[in-house]
Amino acid sequence: MPDVAPGLPALLKRWRGRRSLAALPGADPADGDGPVTQTVMAEQLGISEHHYRRLESGRRPMSSDVIAEISRVLALHPDEQTALYRWAGRPVPPLLSPVTPDVPCDLRDHIARLPFPALLEGPDFGILAFNRRAARACPWTARPGANVMVDLLLPGPGRDQCAQWEEHWAPPLLAQLRQGALANNVLRAIVDRVCEDPQVRELWHRTADLRRHAYGTTRPMHLDGWRPRPAWVRIMGWQPLHEPSLRVVTGEPASAAYARPAREQVAEPSVEPEKP
Repeated sequence: MPDVAPGLPALLKRWRGRRSLAALPGADPADGDGPVTQTVMAEQLGISEHHYRRLESGRRPMSSDVIAEISRVLALHPDEQTALYRWAGRPVPPLLSPVTPDVPCDLRDHIARLPFPALLEGPDFGILAFNRRAARACPWTARPGANVMVDLLLPGPGRDQCAQWEEHWAPPLLAQLRQGALANNVLRAIVDRVCEDPQVRELWHRTADLRRHAYGTTRPMHLDGWRPRPAWVRIMGWQPLHEPSLRVVTGEPASAAYARPAREQVAEPSVEPEKP
């Protein structure tokens, strides 16, 4: 009878079979192409072939680090990574992503049509795409290699736009980063980077908030046309079901009466969405 419901060992073998040598991270074209064998996997993971065979067959338990490395080498989809963690009885990290996340055309088109600043964020908080409203309102988002955590926590144009930064911006950002860094080595590296700043480091050690996100909150932001007073912006986050490792983040105008303390409420024109 054909194997119509393969277990994870059989699926892992198939995932390895669909990969080629030329597609491996750091592959040298001079080495040619060919199948990814168990021997190749052992070399990639830095373990013996006997050890890897036992891992792939399920005769030896996988650690979270081994699963992360297998996912990297085989470029597993987040859903496949999740299945592998669960099969091995390991906790699923809160942020999973492909090795090189693509930006689907439908998501690019979606954020381009939104009437307020919007960006597409990867699992490491790197900005993968943004609409023209975001580039105009927050020019730092268009910087090559822009990262929400790095640009809003470290001194620079991004952080300069965050009014009342220590009260409204740093705490939720650090809470989200702390949650992700529990199980993601890339995010631990970002923690090390932002904590090189003394003010961020002091806040990191003083706070203990562990929320996964703070989307839906309103925060003050310095924007052209509102200076010297900040505009209040509602930060929203959306996770596409077909690309769960990515996030659409928007900065929507918040009503003055809702977002601003009574002492700061003044007669100002409302923020109208830009007409396309």
